[in-house]
Amino acid sequence: MVCEKKGAQFSRTGETMQQSKKRVCQNECLLTSADAVMAVAILAVSSDGKLAKREMDGLKVILASNPLFGNVEDSMDYMGYIASSVAEKGCDVILDMVTDLLTPSLRETAYAWAVYMVAADRKLVSPEHKFLEKLRKKLGIHVALVGKIKAVVPMLNRVK
Repeated sequence: MVCEKKGAQFSRTGETMQQSKKRVCQNECLLTSADAVMAVAILAVSSDGKLAKREMDGLKVILASNPLFGNVEDSMDYMGYIASSVAEKGCDVILDMVTDLLTPSLRETAYAWAVYMVAADRKLVSPEHKFLEKLRKKLGIHVALVGKIKAVVPMLNRVK
């Protein structure tokens, strides 16, 4: 399987467009730590079965503000590529890939972005709580850090 969304062009972080088009992934379509962080964010926004505009905007914020994505040329195509990989592989397979790709510090970053994403619509529902707990366990995030992240993220979404 070739790791590209049909008809789309995207730039994998750290690769030229031609390198990414030629890449053959052999069942491993998440290849970089940036891919892994984006996959976690996409899993987070899809965990409640709905996709709000604020959540899509949040994905764009991650791409624009996190230096991991500095080489992404077309954010919509990149997000589409990662979303296709997530849909094709499923949550459990993607989380296994993510765990292998991320360093301990980037696991914390991915978890923090996941919390940010589920909080984007300002309401956490049961499927989102379940996803975050599953992610916490899979990534080995300490509960003390989880509490800190969950305390800070709502501050970022305040409107008054």
